[in-house]
Amino acid sequence: MGEADHNRWLVTVVAVAVASGLVLRFLPLSPMWLDEAISASLAEEARRGWTPLVDALRHDGHPPLYYVLLAVWTSVVGEGDAAVRAFSGALGVMSLPLTWAVARRHLDPSGGLLAVGVMASSPFAIRYATEARMYLLLLVLLLLAHLAVVRAWERPSTVRLAALAGVTTALLLTHYWSLFLGAVVGLALLWVGRGPERRRALRLAGAVAAGGLGFLPWLPVFFDQLAHTGTPWSPAPRPTVVAALTLEAYGGGRGSEALLVAVVLTVLVVLGIGTRRSSAGSVLGWTEERWLRLAAGIGLGTMVLGAGVSLASDTAYQGRYGVFALVPVVLAAAVGLRRLPGIGPVVVLVGLVLLSGVSVARELSRERTQVAAAVEEVLAGGGADDVVVFCPDQLAPAGYRMLDGRRTTLSYPLLDEGRRVDWVDYATRNAAADPEAAAEAITARSAGAGAVWLVWMDGYETFGRHCSDLRLELVQRLGRPTKVLNADGDAYDDAANLSRFPGPS
Repeated sequence: MGEADHNRWLVTVVAVAVASGLVLRFLPLSPMWLDEAISASLAEEARRGWTPLVDALRHDGHPPLYYVLLAVWTSVVGEGDAAVRAFSGALGVMSLPLTWAVARRHLDPSGGLLAVGVMASSPFAIRYATEARMYLLLLVLLLLAHLAVVRAWERPSTVRLAALAGVTTALLLTHYWSLFLGAVVGLALLWVGRGPERRRALRLAGAVAAGGLGFLPWLPVFFDQLAHTGTPWSPAPRPTVVAALTLEAYGGGRGSEALLVAVVLTVLVVLGIGTRRSSAGSVLGWTEERWLRLAAGIGLGTMVLGAGVSLASDTAYQGRYGVFALVPVVLAAAVGLRRLPGIGPVVVLVGLVLLSGVSVARELSRERTQVAAAVEEVLAGGGADDVVVFCPDQLAPAGYRMLDGRRTTLSYPLLDEGRRVDWVDYATRNAAADPEAAAEAITARSAGAGAVWLVWMDGYETFGRHCSDLRLELVQRLGRPTKVLNADGDAYDDAANLSRFPGPS
């Protein structure tokens, strides 16, 4: 088979990967879960104005840009689950031509196609294109940042340096891990600036620093969040757990297919970074591609710095933070594919696309929260005057959104409506919470109502057995409940029990 045939097969495989990837980016099959429901709620605040959004984010812990853009999107497209999630899907579509543009800065057309094929079929990119969260916005900004750095390095004009500063500001206002990325990029530029390219490197470093100035107006809110919110929902993991969570996220979640995707991707990245071309073909050794060494170093440096700070400050790490290394991973995998002889790149890409497709199908077919099943039972088996109690409050935002005002909702421990979670001094507040007092208040507030439904789950960080204790306290006041649903942690990421109390007599 000649080179022309290889290219035709490559174009065909990438076209299939892109077509299927575009469809999958708009196919979430499950109701919104905690973080997505909070995103939709914060976008509502942004539509009301800047002050309501800032006040809400002081209790949430994130920067504002994603929610502002989501508010603009939903004001045009609508506020239903599909419409809200479609913003991430649209960003996922945008990421593919940007991947081509980035790859073509460094690779030939075949290498660019391979990079697009890897990104189009990426279970990570597809998963977060189906969620109403900021990670696809981050991916688009990271691709734009790569392009901005390359263009400014080629010719550091005022316009190109301003573009680099602008995308830096946007990253910082989208996710706080961008602080780690900015620090690593700045250090890399200062290191490069020690040589003959000093002037150019320092100009780029100055542009990154100027981008940081755009973050200054947000600093008061950031420091307030830093002092009072954090990540009380999970402790800091060990470094090995960080690596495992990241690879799991790249593979698409749990399951053998996801594991195989992670393995194949890892092998390709090692081939891309750990081999170099010689007269005898590919041999072991650091890649001769300087741009790839820099990109991989910045991606790895960001992950190491971020994980290190998380461990030192006892804050959580989630595999989705791996988005900060996804661009160099995709580029290194494309280079690794190019290292394979003959039709090898096409064959391996076909295998990766197929494995990724199965992993994505398994993940998208799973409901992410059992709260949806609980809400269905509440709506089917009760009346409009029923009261639904969520314990802990992390189960409430999804249920509140699904019930959409059709039932009275209460969220433990604050006994508010449960629209969002108030993360301010979360651990301290939960430690002081009293299930007995909460049960008294719930009983009083449900007087004259119908049934009382309790959606509950033990095991959440900072809660201990509060929800079981609340259930027992409600038994003493309302009578023995009917167990409607048992928590199923194997089938759902956010499992939940559902108990139905007859209500106050």
